[in-house]
Amino acid sequence: MAETAPAEVEEVLTNFTEVMSRLMIDQYQQQITELELTLPQAQVLRVLRRGPLPTGQLAAELRISAPAITQLTDRLLRKELIERRATADDRRCVIVALSEKGARLVDQFRQRRREIFTRALGDLSKSDQKQVIEVLGRVVRALESYESGAVAGRNHRPLAHRQNNAVG
Repeated sequence: MAETAPAEVEEVLTNFTEVMSRLMIDQYQQQITELELTLPQAQVLRVLRRGPLPTGQLAAELRISAPAITQLTDRLLRKELIERRATADDRRCVIVALSEKGARLVDQFRQRRREIFTRALGDLSKSDQKQVIEVLGRVVRALESYESGAVAGRNHRPLAHRQNNAVG
């Protein structure tokens, strides 16, 4: 396979990021504003759509502190978008899950995103649409694999090395 020139990669990434930002992120921001959600609250809902989590794991996943996750979940609880419950074997461990209302809300986000993406690809042939979806799936898997390796590499470097490279 021929190697892609760095300038070509940069141009495609820049254009793709800018267009996706305008189409998806702006729509996402508009939608959470309409629903009177903050971005962190929307992120909690997105993560919980995969399934219930202990609050500690949710905080770790979102890279926020335990007090911050408590505040976030308190607000989402008041909006009736999540439910909290203690585990049977350890009453100190709190599990957070989407409520029915919260699950419907996340599904509405996803439906809107799917509609935008489908309309955006509408000018392509069915064959090209299928190819875009297949290639994007492969790109996602490659990025996830890279991310897993990068995270593992960061976690296994000596602490002094990590501290020296905190910015770069």
